[in-house]
Amino acid sequence: MFGTTRWSPFEELTTLHREMDRLFGRAYGDTGAAGVFAPALEVLSGKDAWHVRVALPGIDPKTVQIDLSGDTLTIRGERSRTVPAGSDKTQPQLTEIAYGRFERTLTLPDAIDSEKVTATYNNGMLELALPLRESVKPRRIEVKAGDQKSLHAA
Repeated sequence: MFGTTRWSPFEELTTLHREMDRLFGRAYGDTGAAGVFAPALEVLSGKDAWHVRVALPGIDPKTVQIDLSGDTLTIRGERSRTVPAGSDKTQPQLTEIAYGRFERTLTLPDAIDSEKVTATYNNGMLELALPLRESVKPRRIEVKAGDQKSLHAA
């Protein structure tokens, strides 16, 4: 018997998308195997500090290295493939998880107080608090009323 399959443009686009990912993966380092990937970043600035959030799910925070040198912040690490518990070595059939080394470098304003920078890791998110030096924080200057007589004398 003959089987018929209805043509779907969305299926064709999905296939094209996969092929393009594979093509760029070969050209720029395969992010699906042991290549290089760049974790997602979010940088926020406030009146008292800058905050950097880095998405690092599945990465042991003990293996993450953070360096601050002058106005350059560098975050390095690696995501390694692990074998699921209770199974032999497995061969991936499909993976959309990027493995390999990563390094992200940001140039920060020179107003950061490098002695007070803190880093926390919670639920796969690395969060850095980069407080501003007191001398560069905005401050309000009070306007004082002067002597009215001295303004009108003359």
